[in-house]
Amino acid sequence: MDLIFKLPVILVLGVIVFSLFEGMYYLAKDDGSRDRTRVVRALTIRIVLSFVLFSLLMAGYYFGFIEPHSIS
Repeated sequence: MDLIFKLPVILVLGVIVFSLFEGMYYLAKDDGSRDRTRVVRALTIRIVLSFVLFSLLMAGYYFGFIEPHSIS
């Protein structure tokens, strides 16, 4: 896999993990006085980015950037 394909995948994974921890922080520590939708927004971002990552991996497979290998 080429670096031009690995870098966006790693960046999207990093942002997904950050969004997951952001949602966990808002769920545990936030009292909801400022904005009651911050947990939902953080988890929505995580879901959308997961779909983007899945689409990126499927496009990489379709265009030949990712090649399957056999288990021997």
